Amino acid sequence: MSRDRDRFLAAADRIGCRLCRDAIWSDDGRCNWLGWAMELRAGQWGTTFRAASANLYDGTSGIGLFLARLACLTGDPITRATAEAALAQALAAVDSLTGRGEYGFFSGLSGIAWACREASRALRHEALAARGESALLTAARIAPNRERTDVINGSAGLIPILIEAAAGARHDEFIAAAVRHGEQLLELADRGDKGWSWDTQNMPNEPHLLGFAHGVSGIACALAALARAAGRPDFLNGAREALRYERAHFRAAEGNWPDLRNFSKPLAGSEPPCMVAWCHGAPGIGMARLYLHRLLPEEPGILAEAETAIRTTAGTLDAASMQRLANVSLCHGEGGNADLLIIAADLLNRPELRSLAEAVGMRGVDQFEDLALPWPCGVPGAGETPNLMLGLSGIGYFLLRLYDSENISSVLLPPPGVACLPASRPSAGPR
Repeated sequence: MSRDRDRFLAAADRIGCRLCRDAIWSDDGRCNWLGWAMELRAGQWGTTFRAASANLYDGTSGIGLFLARLACLTGDPITRATAEAALAQALAAVDSLTGRGEYGFFSGLSGIAWACREASRALRHEALAARGESALLTAARIAPNRERTDVINGSAGLIPILIEAAAGARHDEFIAAAVRHGEQLLELADRGDKGWSWDTQNMPNEPHLLGFAHGVSGIACALAALARAAGRPDFLNGAREALRYERAHFRAAEGNWPDLRNFSKPLAGSEPPCMVAWCHGAPGIGMARLYLHRLLPEEPGILAEAETAIRTTAGTLDAASMQRLANVSLCHGEGGNADLLIIAADLLNRPELRSLAEAVGMRGVDQFEDLALPWPCGVPGAGETPNLMLGLSGIGYFLLRLYDSENISSVLLPPPGVACLPASRPSAGPR
């Protein structure tokens, strides 16, 4: 496997070199990129070609994180300099994001802060770590927003970052901020007969979403981690109720959970479809269950649900590995789906799952990188784009995970500092 591992690193390096080549530099040592993205205009999502944002999802902090991880492995000075410049560009947006109250992980301050902290470790860059901690402190001091609750842009993405950072000097402030966000999540829960759910999309009279990115799985992970960190059984109860809601919608015949977004509505009389993606469906839910299993190993059903999600995802990837890959992005493509198998292989000691993920990665290298063809990215109807969750940086990150998942953590789960702690139940404490 060593030769295959070297091919993964070499392919990631070639992607990184193209990103460095295409960077657009300013005179003050920052850089940005142009690329395809999805934007909401007049209530409709559309494809646009624009400068990258600062965000982890589709912006310079995500690109900078990939390049920093790559530079740590290759030692290339141009890759390192471009990573630092990309993160400097992201940090330049701190004031504007603060003014808009954007504390989210994939779409706000906490994601930029986390990317800087992670990149600083890879690059051994103390000043970058300090700027990342300052950005996270700013995010922690923003009041929770009732319309920002999910993993992508809200409290469920912020809480695990605050818990991880609480190991440092500002323990009490970060934990207190996480508790504020957790308490608002409990307050906003729609407590129905099937369990608790949240209107993460601000869409009254629509069913609340399942899954990790925008749904109850991501919120369950945040509440369970907070229950443990703060010793609060009410947060654990919220996590269990979120799981109860998701279980009520499980589609046994498909081994999956439906996509309940309103634009996915089927024809009258038919059921909502199921996606197989990190953002919606079995791959993201499987990651959430593996995360929760580490926190709550005695909780019934969690590991069995993870196994179901793994089987469903593996089935689609086994088919994909035998044909031309259609979309290798992290958010809703084969790259993100295969990352579930890498996580499961590492946590459950399942080498056959890693082999399948490697087959997907090798097929991508064979079909695209070695032939100098564009990688299929995650913006519908568009070409290559440089960003992390929809484009080349994420594909490169997936290849780095195949090369060394022990030292390169997934960007698709909360910080590993929480999930890799020895599993235990949260202690009883004051409400």
